[in-house]
Amino acid sequence: MPTQFSIDAKLLAGLELRGMPVSEFAKIAGLENIRGASKTVLNESFRDVRPLKNDVAERCWNLWLEIEAMCQKAEPLKLDLFDGAQVHEWLKAFRREEIFVLVIDMLSGKDGEEKKDGQDSERVE
Repeated sequence: MPTQFSIDAKLLAGLELRGMPVSEFAKIAGLENIRGASKTVLNESFRDVRPLKNDVAERCWNLWLEIEAMCQKAEPLKLDLFDGAQVHEWLKAFRREEIFVLVIDMLSGKDGEEKKDGQDSERVE
């Protein structure tokens, strides 16, 4: 685990908090032309094998802050961050301040009951 206050550690904590897979964040980083932020490089950084280069860490952190702002704007709904390409499309719309289609993660039903297997996420506009 990277040092507590490093960008690597804060980025990992944010991904875990929002339930976003590292592979999907890496896809978004690639779509944003952030070189040196592949899934392998990010995982090595998160395991403290090798930290991210400073410029890459800064660009990844700024990207994460935008994703986090988008998630906060959607609250109390929870965005489904399991498709990097879709999240990137939402992010582009968010930057243009356009309305975008959300895929809501329906993890809980009435009274906090867990979603049963086979139930899909719902789409809203």
